[in-house]
Amino acid sequence: MRHAAVFLWAAFVWLLAPAAAVRAEFIPWQYNWSRSPAIVPADAPGTGYIKLTDESLHSASGDSDIVATNLNVVSTAPPNHPDVFTNKPYTLTLFLLDTTSSHSGTLAFTGELSGTASSLSSHIRTTFTGDTTQELILGQSRFTVTIGPFTPPGPPDSSNKGAISAFAQVSVTNIQKTPEPSTLLLACIGVSCAGCGVWRRRRARRACRK
Repeated sequence: MRHAAVFLWAAFVWLLAPAAAVRAEFIPWQYNWSRSPAIVPADAPGTGYIKLTDESLHSASGDSDIVATNLNVVSTAPPNHPDVFTNKPYTLTLFLLDTTSSHSGTLAFTGELSGTASSLSSHIRTTFTGDTTQELILGQSRFTVTIGPFTPPGPPDSSNKGAISAFAQVSVTNIQKTPEPSTLLLACIGVSCAGCGVWRRRRARRACRK
């Protein structure tokens, strides 16, 4: 009786137990970034613009910093009348491929660029307008990606470009769904019936001994 009760209780607890997650350090994956638009124009009547780059398909493993896009300012405006950028929207879309399962998906991050730029200066800032941390489950892996930080671009003739980066954290997840209420009800009924059966057999044995 004691062993049966322990078994039944363990089975019931297993049904209620949440899915377990275990960190893994070297999960292989691939990614690439796309941007929209490719060129962010200055406010009219300005003629300058900011160029955003794509990131081609790359391989990674485990947690990693990744670069979403590079930024380059183009402007011929004089410093005393710079091009102006006011809340210019953009979208950076991350494609993720879990190499082990071959499952893939995308995450989209949005933002706005504001500031000024001239032939000799650049003062560009960004504001992320959507969720800066997003998750995606692919196969048995959970990808958590946080956009940022932002490195502003220098003047038009600078060699080093600005950048928007992201941090990708990867963990192994046991994708075990929580039982539906109907399943839990049936499980409870089953446990109860099994318990009644054990009690009746025990009662019958006692009656035979008398």
